[in-house]
Amino acid sequence: MNHRKAELLATTQITTAATPSIVIKDADVISRIGVIIELINNGNDPTNHPLAAIPKIELVDGSRVMASMTGYGCQAMSYYDNGKMPHNELNYEDNAYARCYIPINFGRYLFDPLYGFDPKQFKNPQLRITHDYSLGGSSPDNAYLRVVADKFDQKEVAPVGFLLNKEIHSYTPADGATEPILLPLDNKIRKLIIMNTNDNEEPDVQFASVKLEEGDGKRVIFEGLTMDLIRDEAMNYGRFTEYLSGHLAATTDDEFWLSACKDIQVGGLCDANDAILTFTWSGGRSRVFYGSAATYFGAIVSGRCPHGAVPMLFGNQQDPDDWWDVSNAGKVKLSLTGRTNAAGGVDTEKTTDVIVQSAELY
Repeated sequence: MNHRKAELLATTQITTAATPSIVIKDADVISRIGVIIELINNGNDPTNHPLAAIPKIELVDGSRVMASMTGYGCQAMSYYDNGKMPHNELNYEDNAYARCYIPINFGRYLFDPLYGFDPKQFKNPQLRITHDYSLGGSSPDNAYLRVVADKFDQKEVAPVGFLLNKEIHSYTPADGATEPILLPLDNKIRKLIIMNTNDNEEPDVQFASVKLEEGDGKRVIFEGLTMDLIRDEAMNYGRFTEYLSGHLAATTDDEFWLSACKDIQVGGLCDANDAILTFTWSGGRSRVFYGSAATYFGAIVSGRCPHGAVPMLFGNQQDPDDWWDVSNAGKVKLSLTGRTNAAGGVDTEKTTDVIVQSAELY
């Protein structure tokens, strides 16, 4: 068989916040690692998106970092790699499972022979997953973690490198303030994503304008509005859809967390004959649901910008020769500016994060 799916960590109960290290012992080339988090809800009142239970994932070899992102960042990067949203079960019902699949891709596509993570190139590669089950779902009282890997098996490959995904900067935005960010110059850059996983505001408010320049402004790569990037995204990626379920008490409303952060549309049904289900519009990823009677409900949610992430793609994503070679740029600076308006601009509840995907060669 050319390929196989291996288990790096069997299903493990995680009811104490921790950062376990998983040693990658197998020598086979890995195309993708998948982290699966399962939360068992203890109540019907949502506290946060279930993915909030994974604040950080790192792949390290001693002091060398080969991947470093939040769970949100991993899903968003995977979406912009493949055009498909990783599978989430946004179930906020009491005693039900809320599940998330969190991929880390090392190639341009699954089982890419040119780019993949080759453990033989490292001394002691380890996957570190920071988890805290209390941060997501509906006040869960139990949780489980499992890790799998999609590997090459009997097919011999010799990848030239792997796609390195790393969060390089995080800051709290302010109204009208511009944040300068220097990008790394070590490798060709395939894409970057700018994200603000905000409950109340959409990304084009949190970072309303973007400028990307080389060599102290000698060459401007991009200068414009975040909405320009979102419109470009709409040309390359379709809306994604997820299923959401929950429970509402009689004549009360409740807040539910979604994955989409832009252009959100909701359609749903409830199981009580006399209940009317309504959804209140707001910015950001959370939506208030109201039931005229106590009811369980299911909803189909669609939208854009997963977890508040907006991409900048550099060249043909399948052609490494077309990616952005920054080796001779001297300096590459990204500048992000938050919106200002009379009613108040950015929401400072969440940080804005910048993740760079580059080609790390062996």
